Amino acid sequence: MTDTDRTSRPQPSPQEAKPPLSSRQREILRHTLRLVRESGLGELTIKRIAHEVGFTEPALYRHFASKRELVLGLMDELEEMLLGPIRQIAADSTLSIVERLERIVEHHTSIVLEHDSLPILLLAEAASSSDEQLLARIRRIFGAYLELLEELVRSGRNRGEVASRPEPDCQALLLLGMPAALAIRHRLLPDPAAEERFRSTLIPFLMTAITP
Repeated sequence: MTDTDRTSRPQPSPQEAKPPLSSRQREILRHTLRLVRESGLGELTIKRIAHEVGFTEPALYRHFASKRELVLGLMDELEEMLLGPIRQIAADSTLSIVERLERIVEHHTSIVLEHDSLPILLLAEAASSSDEQLLARIRRIFGAYLELLEELVRSGRNRGEVASRPEPDCQALLLLGMPAALAIRHRLLPDPAAEERFRSTLIPFLMTAITP
């Protein structure tokens, strides 16, 4: 990747420091996450969340001022669930580059299946809302993810572990794309047996595809 390529792509902005969530806020987000998994973001309302948690609506507003703040909270949860472990995997020098990439894809796949395609749901919400803060948050998450994959691919190419073609950004997109495609299928055409088969066959296939 050239210096021009690096500067032309929007870079994820650093996360603003904010106070940690209270135990009550985490409880609310936990219930909200379950509602989103069950019915999607389109059906999510403050009234429904308040009923689920056992609050009045005014009481809920004391913890989150709006549905938008709740969705941003869910994005923070997604960032923690998705990127936290991925960064740890990427930094594990006891593993080969290909092993790290494989574990990253496995982790993303686990998030998709355990949380009923949450990354795709939040991406769709951000894209359809035209809310710049939501869009910036989801760009930051997936921008950081792609950048991490690209850096690993480049390192793997330098070591001779990863194929020299296609370019690192294309390989990164391929690695991110399999769990994303599975998320769409899981949401629209759920089939646990097929999903487990895809998981056990497609991930090894991807690793073979990027190996020289």
